[in-house]
Amino acid sequence: MKRIITLFFALATLSLSFAQTNANIKVKRSAKEAPIKLGQTDVDIQPRAVECIWESDFTNASDWVLDHDANDCSLDWEIGQNLECTGFYPINPIESSDGYYAMVDSDAYGGEEGGTETEDSWMTMANAVDCSEYENVIVEFDTWYRSWTYEKCWLVVSTDGTFPTDLTPDSEADPANGIYEIFPGISGDGGAELGSNPTTQRINITEAAGGQSQVWIRFNWTGTWGYAWFIDRVCVAEQPADDITLSYGVVSHNGTGEEYGRVPTSQIENGVTCGAGVYNFGVNEQTNVNVTMDVVNSMDYPIITETFGENDMYGYDADGFLTEQTITGPVASDQNVYFEKMVEMSTTVPADIYTATFTASSDGDSDTGENFGDNSTVREFSITEDIYSTDGIDVYSNPSITRMGTGSFTDATDGFMMMSYYDVSSEMSLGGVRIYLDSYAFSSPLTVAGGEMVVAIRDTAAVNAETFDPGNTIASSDFYLVTAQDVDVNGFITIPFDPVVTLSPDAYYISVEMYSNGNSTDIYILDDETVPQPAYLSRIYIPGDQVYTNGTAAAIRMLASDSPVYSIAEESIEFNIYPNPSNGMINVDLKESGEFLIEVCDMLGKVVYQENTQSSTIINLEDLDKGVYFVSVSNNNTTTNTKLIIE
Repeated sequence: MKRIITLFFALATLSLSFAQTNANIKVKRSAKEAPIKLGQTDVDIQPRAVECIWESDFTNASDWVLDHDANDCSLDWEIGQNLECTGFYPINPIESSDGYYAMVDSDAYGGEEGGTETEDSWMTMANAVDCSEYENVIVEFDTWYRSWTYEKCWLVVSTDGTFPTDLTPDSEADPANGIYEIFPGISGDGGAELGSNPTTQRINITEAAGGQSQVWIRFNWTGTWGYAWFIDRVCVAEQPADDITLSYGVVSHNGTGEEYGRVPTSQIENGVTCGAGVYNFGVNEQTNVNVTMDVVNSMDYPIITETFGENDMYGYDADGFLTEQTITGPVASDQNVYFEKMVEMSTTVPADIYTATFTASSDGDSDTGENFGDNSTVREFSITEDIYSTDGIDVYSNPSITRMGTGSFTDATDGFMMMSYYDVSSEMSLGGVRIYLDSYAFSSPLTVAGGEMVVAIRDTAAVNAETFDPGNTIASSDFYLVTAQDVDVNGFITIPFDPVVTLSPDAYYISVEMYSNGNSTDIYILDDETVPQPAYLSRIYIPGDQVYTNGTAAAIRMLASDSPVYSIAEESIEFNIYPNPSNGMINVDLKESGEFLIEVCDMLGKVVYQENTQSSTIINLEDLDKGVYFVSVSNNNTTTNTKLIIE
């Protein structure tokens, strides 16, 4: 589902009561690839909910004039079909229905080490649009963007064809003069990005464009060695009379805004804090604004329906923080509100995967209204018996995943650490940690057998200290040698704590320290970028350097157990599958005879093929989508799995 964000609400809901506010927060640029998508990869590009006065889908490049400040740089925007980033630190292109869009690739312009110029590049409408009949005017467009540390993205409105050419990342928004910052709260925050690709952005330009006979729009990039910024489907429209938007939904078991992919029942005390941000984008004030949350289990069976009303509605103060007391309606035009309450899940909801759908409505914008298409959002989460994970791989239906490891940074070859933050609310026995390697999801893994790793539990204060001591741990595992079985078959490693470590209620970091023998046996761990998270949730340490806040949700999972959790070495069934990768016709070569069940599962665990056999056979998977699958062969005694790539 596409997320719609307004100019004044981008990630505002993440300003909840985050812990670690005094943390030593720094970010490091990594040699990171664009994330991959697992599961359903088709993106539903929804039609506009508003009628456009003027629009451009970038199939006609002459709609725009591309230019830059020659005194600052020579970087220009590009318009075309299926454009991709070409620099050393690429991000995915914007998801587009026809593949036509605009892009400014600051990373490619800066090169591997980064430039020093303050880039100033713009894309301007070639011809003015007449807004004289419209008192209230908006600009709506699809976008995808990742920020680095010194940049701002602007939308500039002109009514006479002239524009400022001196905007920089130090400039301030000035709506009275048609200057609007597009991503406040994101631009300048290294590694921050929008929550979904694409995101539909709306900016109210009434102050500059309302009632004007000629209006030009300019998208203006300013910054030094950023990543990239994509624009698609630009629409100038009349501001709707009644239109509330649901910008974000939160399911946070500890009420901090941390959204773990999996939470054990033991860590859910009185319930789960759920919330949603609502913005009144319409001209009219809205009465009876409320939010409904519907939760279903993995079988789509309804579990919970919860309504958030005025008793659960909070406002924002002048600094953008939530008010301590609830507020009452009506909700004024251009006003943000946030709904939050504790929802009972500790005893009523068993272990399973759940989907929470948040829907906002008001008297003026209900399910029968013409602007109701932007009133809902979805959050997926899992409640487990024993697994605690920041990542939601195999929980989220359409995860965005990348990888990070010993080859991601200079000087990270040996002793490089990745860390995941965990809030332990009730005493917990930690029997081990499971780490998901890039080979679990990537068809061409960078992990090579032969590297070593060690897992440790760390105090958050020690990690956040000005000087980090790698030897300061609460507990450590033995060193583990990465095997070919780990990389080529399992895709994950389970490392025990023996003896089991008892964790009292507090916050901890679980670190994985990696040794690659000078990059000859690199180790890469998956990082889940699907859900925006607080910066402190994922940290890295580079030997001889310092701790940084890189990554989003590393696939480093806690395993609650009263006894050490080992990788179970069980009797295996000898078989080969080939060719692998394959176009779908697969030979399954069994080395023994008997009664066997062959199953093929997708990345979400869904069985997509099943066959009983007594000997080697050929299976036809040509109808399956390209991607990673798991083939299991089982008999009455055991099951053996292997990974299959269909391309």
